[in-house]
Amino acid sequence: MANMAARLHQKVAKKNDTSHCKQVTAALQSPIGTIQVSGCEEGIHFIQLSENFVPKDRTRVASFTCEICESQEEMTEPVKYCMTWLQAYFSESWTTEKLPLPAFHHPIFQQATFTCNVLMTLLNDVKFGEMASYKELAAMAGNSKAVRAVGGAMRANPVPIIVPCHRVICSNGQIGNYMGGKGNHLKQWLLTHEKLLKESRKTSQGPCPILPHS
Repeated sequence: MANMAARLHQKVAKKNDTSHCKQVTAALQSPIGTIQVSGCEEGIHFIQLSENFVPKDRTRVASFTCEICESQEEMTEPVKYCMTWLQAYFSESWTTEKLPLPAFHHPIFQQATFTCNVLMTLLNDVKFGEMASYKELAAMAGNSKAVRAVGGAMRANPVPIIVPCHRVICSNGQIGNYMGGKGNHLKQWLLTHEKLLKESRKTSQGPCPILPHS
């Protein structure tokens, strides 16, 4: 019985081991600089933003196009899904909720930890154009006292934008750090981008018309 349990443990550990994955990296030219996406056949490992890129101010009238750079290798299905999702986020963001999310295959998502719980709670519960404080997110994840742990989870997030750590702000309303403080200007851009698109969407839909009585 002990040998069977040991073999089962080794099988599970091997399935969750991402160190031997063959990763493919592709790049997307976006309004906030080059975004690099790395993933294998199982899912996405990393999304890397350009912390030194200074984007143009996000204005209400701006429109964007995103181009996929040539990849040296054929993109895996998760990388293709990720690229499609990111392109939509910048140019047709209201469609992202209908698009399939790529699978994640970074080790952080393979373990039943508080960090994984925080990241998945953020992904599922804090929607486009919304924000939550570190304290609020801690409570949403089941431990309102774990504010520091939530901050650590945001710093450890391997797939920014899709898991939207830019939507987590301080309780006093300040936006807080992003990418260790080096990407705060990108965080502000993303928050403004979502705010303007959400307002524009509400305006275009408008109030329901009042029909006259017959």
